Formats: sequence, structure tokens, C-alpha cells
Amino acid sequence: MVQTTIKYQGSIEHFVLIGTNFTKADIKTRSRFAITKATEADAYQKAIQSGLQDFFLLSTCNRTEFYACAPLDVLTQLVSTQLAVSESDFNQYFYKFSGTEAVHHFFQVVSGLDSQILGDYEIVCQVKASLDEARKHDLVGTITDRVTNYAYQAQKKVKAHTNLSSGKYSVSYAAAELIFHESQSQSFRNILIVGAGDFGAAVARNLRHYFPSIPIAISNRTREKSERVAEQVQAEIIDFDYFKNHLNRFDVVITTVGLEHYLVQPEEVQGLSKKLFLDLSVPQAVHPDVRNVNGVRLFSVDEVSAFHNDLLQQRKLEIPRAEKIIDLYMNQLIEWQHVYNHSHIVLSYKEKVRNLIFDQPTTPIEAAANDQNKKLDKAFSSLIQEIREHGYAGCRMIETLNNLVLVEK
Repeated sequence: MVQTTIKYQGSIEHFVLIGTNFTKADIKTRSRFAITKATEADAYQKAIQSGLQDFFLLSTCNRTEFYACAPLDVLTQLVSTQLAVSESDFNQYFYKFSGTEAVHHFFQVVSGLDSQILGDYEIVCQVKASLDEARKHDLVGTITDRVTNYAYQAQKKVKAHTNLSSGKYSVSYAAAELIFHESQSQSFRNILIVGAGDFGAAVARNLRHYFPSIPIAISNRTREKSERVAEQVQAEIIDFDYFKNHLNRFDVVITTVGLEHYLVQPEEVQGLSKKLFLDLSVPQAVHPDVRNVNGVRLFSVDEVSAFHNDLLQQRKLEIPRAEKIIDLYMNQLIEWQHVYNHSHIVLSYKEKVRNLIFDQPTTPIEAAANDQNKKLDKAFSSLIQEIREHGYAGCRMIETLNNLVLVEK
């Protein structure tokens, strides 16, 4: 197979995204399009084979999104192949953005404005983990790196200067509070958490905060992760291959692990004592028909998130202030783009001028050479600032050169 490199790395206008989220699809549909650990590496390999050099994907309980610096049709083909998306599915469940629209959407995601729980701060860690994975495949180019950098800055400002993320509201906190709410009418003696990744660890910590003395058990495919989380919250460890043998011991079972198949089937909970299941996994880990088993209550991640909707209405008042902050950093990103577009020209001229200074036949005094260096740096710093504020123009380059005293005659 001949690999063709897609060289679309020079402008934020080439930044594109294709995705689906909680506004377009319910939990059952999102489960169909989720990227799991088992399929993540394959998706990155397909991106490399497609010739992409700037690409990452974000798959959480709320969304599955693919980002790239590439023609939109190239990314569309990759997503269609990876997720087996039909044309009708694309039209019904997916959105496509390019250029500043794609950047603005990403800023909203990172800042918690495009979350099922408004202001959800856990998304930042999920985005950073996604970027770390893309870097392992050498797929984070200049534009993606700069866009994410400005998005992180905007998120910090939103968190510091609005009440959008006030309090401790996220899916993991919503789960803990829902269990706490249910415990007012039903006594819970112990809790099992299946999945000890970053999300599962957050759930465990929040549960320990709400239930400081209740026994908690952790089960994860990788035992090292179980041990790390268990140490943080003083929890028991149950081997992943045998956790179903222990289901009858627990009043509450929480799943945070996404697989290509259902982990818990209805027949596996038949005849067990009264139970509360919280399936926070995407794809779903607990078969939806489990809710039909006598004595069992099942909440999906969408239902857990909806539990807090009424409590978070006041956050919506913060959206206009958060959007103003996002606009500020969007403008700074565009200013950076103006400079970046012409940086190679500026640096080329700067190097030529530097060579003219130091390639003279006379030997300059060291102090004089340092003085010329300072003049050179100052002149080109002023030029870059001019480009940032007004855009590139050749006359500004000529003016900069005219203002330089290259050598003493």
C-alpha cells in the first residue's frame, strides 16, 4: 500500500472535526460509535495509513469525536471505515465542523460548555489523555498543538472567572450523589466498582468522600490499576475474571469499563438480592434488559447525568461570560496564525541580516556585536508584533530593514 502524506498543517482553516455526542445520540447509539482501548490503536493506524500527520480522537461517555488537519472528505472516509457508519447514520447522528467552527467547538468541549453536565471539569483530563495517545503515534502537529494550548488557557480562565465549574459537579460526582440520594431510602452495605481507569478512580474517590466508612471493592482487567486505586480509597481488590462470582455480596455495582460486548447479562443477576446498578460505560457494559430483572434498578450514564439537571440550572447564567472568554482566546489564536503564516519569511530575513552583520571582513568588538544582536532581535520582535496586530505586508519588512544599522562603516 502506497501511503500519501496529507500536508494540511499550516492553518487553523484546515482544522476539522467529525463527531457525535449526547445532543445527537442516546447512550445506546453512542455505544455503537464509541472507541474502546481495543479499537483505539486501529483508528490511529488508519489515520497514519490515510496520510494524516495531525490527528487525534476523543471518546468519552458523552462523545466520540475525530479531529484532524486535513480535507474533510479524508476524515469522513476514515470515520466511515473505522465506525462502519452508514450515510443515513452520518446524517442523523454526526456533525462536521471545519476551520474556526471546529476550533470553537473544541474550546467549548474543553471548557465544559459542551458537556452533559454543564461545567464538567473532568473532560480536561480526558482531552489531555487523548492528546498523549496521539503523541505516541507522532500525530500531534503544530496546529493541533497550538489549538489545544489556547483551549487549555481558555478553560483555566473560565474556571477561575466564572461559576460555570463551581462546586464539584461531574459525571463521577453525579454518580456518588445519586447513590447518596438512593441511600436515604435503601441501606447500602457495600459497593463494587468495575473499572479502575482515570474515570473509575474518580468515581471511587468521590464515593469514599460521600461514604467514608462503607466497604468498597475494585475490579479491573489490569491488577496494577486496581491496586493503585484501592490504596487511595482503602478498598478491597477482586480479580476481574471472577468479579461476577461476587455480585451477590454487593448492594451497588458501578461499571466504568467499555468493551465490545455486554459485561453483565440479565441471566447473571437473576435471583440475586436487591441491587442498584450504575452503568457509566460507553459502550454500555450492563445489558439494558437487566433493569427488567426483579429487584434490580439500573441507571445509564445519561440517567445519572439527568439527575443533576435541575441542580445545575444556575450554571447556565454563566454561559455568556464563558463564551466571551472563549472568544478572547479564539482571537489570540487567530493572531498567532497571522504570525505563524509568515514566520518562515521573517526568520529567513532575520538570519540573512545576521549573516550580513557577522560576515563582514572587519573584526567587530564583542560588545559591539552584542549590541547589534540586541538591535536585530528588537527590530524583528517589533515586526512580529506588527504582523500580529495588522497582518503581514512586505512594506513592513522593508521598513524593518531600513531601520536597522547593519554595520558601522
